[in-house]
Amino acid sequence: MHNLSIFWGDRLVGTLSRHTKGRVRFQYSPDWVSEISRPISLSLPCQEKTFPQGVSTAFFENLLPESDVRSVLAFNNRFNKKDTFSFLEHFGQDCAGALSIFPEEQSLDRTPWCYADITKDLIKSLDIIEKHPGERQLYSEMQPTRLSIAGAQDKLPVYFADNRFYLPTNAGSATTHIIKPAAPRFPGIQRNEAFCMALAGNIGLRVPETSLFQIGRHDLYVVERFDRQILPERVARVHQEDFCQALGITADKKYQVGGGPNFDRCRLLIDESLPHQSLKIRSEWVAVLAFNYIIGNHDAHGKNFSIIHGREIKMAPYYDLLSTMAYDHLEQHFAMSIGKTFRHDRISATSFNEFAKDMKFRPVKVAEILETIIQRVDQEAPGLLSDHEQKYGPDQIYFKLGQVLSENLKRLAEIRDKISDRPNAEMEDPGM
Repeated sequence: MHNLSIFWGDRLVGTLSRHTKGRVRFQYSPDWVSEISRPISLSLPCQEKTFPQGVSTAFFENLLPESDVRSVLAFNNRFNKKDTFSFLEHFGQDCAGALSIFPEEQSLDRTPWCYADITKDLIKSLDIIEKHPGERQLYSEMQPTRLSIAGAQDKLPVYFADNRFYLPTNAGSATTHIIKPAAPRFPGIQRNEAFCMALAGNIGLRVPETSLFQIGRHDLYVVERFDRQILPERVARVHQEDFCQALGITADKKYQVGGGPNFDRCRLLIDESLPHQSLKIRSEWVAVLAFNYIIGNHDAHGKNFSIIHGREIKMAPYYDLLSTMAYDHLEQHFAMSIGKTFRHDRISATSFNEFAKDMKFRPVKVAEILETIIQRVDQEAPGLLSDHEQKYGPDQIYFKLGQVLSENLKRLAEIRDKISDRPNAEMEDPGM
């Protein structure tokens, strides 16, 4: 039985062996441990012993697509959708982060800048998907051999340059962007995410570069990968992992109610792994939470926050910011509770007082951040909505977004006014 080889750039990091039912076990290579001694995950510290299948599978499974995308890929390639080993074998060449995964006997072509222009084929695939709403998917239509992208939403990793789309043809060529097409159940979702991400950037949140790209008669949401760096000689892969990977939590448990992380657990990970940046990151998380409340993003789960592994560990930019509240058929429950409250309409000042304790802030500090985000969104949102409609044309989603923002800005302002400052002896920053 063969194994899979895990590479970080040109260096062999370790191997994956097949466990029962398609689960995997990971082991660092001796040379990596002795010469590099750099972990690929906070949940997989450098050691010579093989890691158990539980924590191994949790990390590597989180590199893979989820939901319907995973089912279609498994069916088309004739393996079980729960077979993590086979998924990585087929689609592990270009994953999130710096890792590339191959059958251990396979020789690798590392020549850089080898890409195939797929722009015309992309338009054809989008036309086909439009004629078969809910039945066909971009990821499977384009057959991205050896490419993997995590998440439940249909998306495709590409190399994007000069308004053309490309797929890599070998291991030495990495993708630079992720594109997301229309989704029949969520009208205007590309415009929704493009607007919300642009708004986040306008109010000072750290987000990657994004755009709404019109190709043929289709809108594509395009986001630049923060785990890639374009160098003169190649596209370099930058290592990152999401919070589920860092905590050893499988993708099917990414939501707090299913065993995924809550804000307190995430804050503890930040304090332990990024102690010198903890105050800054915790302040950012309060701002991002306020923004998610205002836009009505209830899907900010453990996989939607990531850290970057470089010379030092740092928090990645914030991503997947969009309004789920703009779709009436979706539940209005946050993926991570604010204090002890999940339901949007039940969030109160008490919820934020409890959340402040989770973040080790006094409530008044949280109230100050809320006020800042409220003011900035109130200033930026109307003009940006108008700009988007002028640039991309009118769409019902813009009207719905305007409603959501207006209602939630008013609610959050009322909550902020009721937040009380009750000092807590256990708080880390009593002077904040």
